[in-house]
Amino acid sequence: MKIYFFFIFILSFSIRLFFIIKFPETGGDFDIYSIVAKNILRGCGVSLSDPLSAECIAHFGGNHGPGYDAFIATVWYFFNESNNAVRIIQNLIYSSFIIYLLIAVQRFINNKNFLILLGIILSLSPLLVAWPRYVQTETLAIAFTIFTLSELLFSLSEKKVRVISIALALTLATWIRLDNVFLTIPVAICCLYIHGFKKGFLYGASIACLLSLSWGAWTIRNISVKLPSLIPTNMIMPDGSRSPVGYLNWTKTWITHEYEKPGALWGINRKNYLNINIPEYAYFSKNEKIKVNILLSDLKKVDQMAFPKHIDEEFELLAKNKRENFPFKYWVVNPIKRIYKMWSNPFSSFGWPNEIPSVGLSHSERLVVAKGNFNMLAHIIKKYPYRAISKATNAFYKFSLMLLFLYSLFYIFIKNKKGILYFLGLVSISYLLARTTFFSLNGYFETRYLATAIPFMEVLVAFCIYARFNKNFKKSF
Repeated sequence: MKIYFFFIFILSFSIRLFFIIKFPETGGDFDIYSIVAKNILRGCGVSLSDPLSAECIAHFGGNHGPGYDAFIATVWYFFNESNNAVRIIQNLIYSSFIIYLLIAVQRFINNKNFLILLGIILSLSPLLVAWPRYVQTETLAIAFTIFTLSELLFSLSEKKVRVISIALALTLATWIRLDNVFLTIPVAICCLYIHGFKKGFLYGASIACLLSLSWGAWTIRNISVKLPSLIPTNMIMPDGSRSPVGYLNWTKTWITHEYEKPGALWGINRKNYLNINIPEYAYFSKNEKIKVNILLSDLKKVDQMAFPKHIDEEFELLAKNKRENFPFKYWVVNPIKRIYKMWSNPFSSFGWPNEIPSVGLSHSERLVVAKGNFNMLAHIIKKYPYRAISKATNAFYKFSLMLLFLYSLFYIFIKNKKGILYFLGLVSISYLLARTTFFSLNGYFETRYLATAIPFMEVLVAFCIYARFNKNFKKSF
């Protein structure tokens, strides 16, 4: 199989290299990553920069953890601040972990045709294949998710949890994106599944202790530089100024679609308050609308300046009142809407160069399309046929995968399938539910945040289809 695995690696690396060379992008979060990475290289550590004095301001690290900033800084150090070097190396890591996962899968299904087919699916998955062209966390976040899943499969095949390697996988995953902490749920299930409650708890505690070593050290560092423990509660923007937390909390009371974010939030990040656009349905009462319009009017008077503290405090009060007066809508209705829109959104690019140009369509028009305006949709298809076809292909694959995933869960839990299938079903659905629930309650979600769940889905579907049509499949592990 070594030769076949080699060709799968080449396939995975080559197709992603094509996107890197042909369609390189940095992404919206790169501004923060680049500032932190440059400060690391000039000896300031993980920090942002004061726009006036260039003085370093200690920071938690990027939008998540310090891992991706440190990765960029390391690559830049050896390759003269080349972003393409960043893209290529993260592609190497990603493609290597695909092979690592196939080796783990081979422990259960040592079938050449199956392994080749699964390798091709993982290599060419439309939902994952284009991310390496970005200098963003997605590629490595998915890669270390694949690494973690591989270690779970190795542990199951050996009937003993691989404490050191799983702890390493979780450490790398969480340092790249803190929300990868939800990988601890499949890990906990793995420990309990293999060893039972008492012994499984000890294995899980051992992994947790190892994971806490790096994060404990990081917490001590944050406290020493006067940052609040793990995650700064007073968020800091790329220019070193304080984020308007009150305003952000207010937008969480009504935002239920990722396409609503640009009008409400992007102007805030750039201190461009003149372009803030709040839809009518954001207001839960007439008095709230009047109050917000007054605050926005005052805010526009200080365009390109720091967000005034007193205005932010007023927005915080509005947010608090909405949470207290409309708890069902805030805690139930809105999260359900977000879950539906996260998983049903057919317009996400998934990293592909198929975005509808902003010069051709405003954010409000995109939102109209996303809500099912077929006239606007027909206009887009006519004006941007390639991009429309590309998005349609992605959407078809996504919805097909979702249906097959649901079928797989039915096949496992309703048909009472045990062994490896039951294990994969448990770890997959637990991880998906955890991530989905978190982002539905968080309010700031994008479809791309579900990308790390895709390998779990693809592997589970592949196993179930193989088991369904192969009577010789050994299910007991």
